[in-house]
Amino acid sequence: MFKAAIAGARKVITANRLRDGLVIFVGPDRTWVTDIRDAVTFADGPELEAGTAFGQEGVAGDFLIDPYPIDVSVEDGVPVPTRLREAIRAKGPTVVYGDAERERLAGNAA
Repeated sequence: MFKAAIAGARKVITANRLRDGLVIFVGPDRTWVTDIRDAVTFADGPELEAGTAFGQEGVAGDFLIDPYPIDVSVEDGVPVPTRLREAIRAKGPTVVYGDAERERLAGNAA
C-alpha cells in the first residue's frame, strides 16, 4: 500500500513519464531525470512546494503522470529511498518490458 511522505525527511519528487512509463525524478534546473542519483532533494516547506508545483506543470503538459514526494536518506551525496516500494521503483523495472521485451523476443525468435 502506498504511504505518503512524512514531515521532516528529505524528499525527491517522482512520477512516471507518459511516453514510456519510466520512473522519473526532478533533477537540477527544473529537468526530469531517470536516475535517482541525479535527483534533487527537497526540504519541507517552500522548497518542496516549488518541486511539487514543477511536477504539476508536467501533468498539465501531458509529459508525466502522478508526481509525488518520497522520503529519502542521503548517503554519500546520493538520495536513497527509505521505503521498499520506492527503492524498487528507483532501481528500474523488475521485469523486461516495452522495447527491451520486443528486442528480447526478437532475439529468441532468430
